[in-house]
Amino acid sequence: MKKATSIFLISGLLLTSTAWAHERQPESQRESSDFRWEGWLALTHWSGLNDLQPQAGGSFDTLGFGLGGGVHWSMWATDSSEFLLGGEVAVLAHGSDIPTQLDDLLGRDAYVAVSAKWMLGSARNFSLDAGYGYHLMDISQIDSDYWDYDEFESWEESAGGPFVGFTWDTWAGKTGKNGGLSLGFKVHFVDFGTVRDEDIFFGPVLGPNAGKLDDPLYFMQIGYSSR
Repeated sequence: MKKATSIFLISGLLLTSTAWAHERQPESQRESSDFRWEGWLALTHWSGLNDLQPQAGGSFDTLGFGLGGGVHWSMWATDSSEFLLGGEVAVLAHGSDIPTQLDDLLGRDAYVAVSAKWMLGSARNFSLDAGYGYHLMDISQIDSDYWDYDEFESWEESAGGPFVGFTWDTWAGKTGKNGGLSLGFKVHFVDFGTVRDEDIFFGPVLGPNAGKLDDPLYFMQIGYSSR
């Protein structure tokens, strides 16, 4: 998961720099901004992870949490719509009650994606979203306390897949508003193949075949967006 952490940190710095530059613009320029940025928290639902059958028993949580963000630039616009192209990045985690040698077993996913937004209406407050993401997924045993942190990676896989969704910028179209609450929903389609123990720490956890992880991953997002 170190690769995923590096990808997320670099992307986060880019998003932060873009947002800072936007806030530093004069008000007159900010009103005519040709890009949109966002940061969000997510509640995730992944039945495929919950359906896995680990050898050690127990199961992964169906619901998880994530955070992410994105930047999109305007490509063309009409009176009633606008097309934006850009990218996004996110990380998420699902807990479990699967017994392990360490404290917890987590399913973690990080992705970077090229994505597009088709903003509809004169207010540009609703968009249909689509894109393609590269995912890095792992299942790891985690041991953490106030003074120490350790982890053991049982399985890791990377895969690409498309996603679709929509976003509602509740502030868009209101006089004097350049940013505010944003709500969204996404469905990612990615096939990670068979989940199994690639490395064993004292004893098997996932086993030789815990099942296939290929079901859709659902995101419900709440965050802040601005133009």
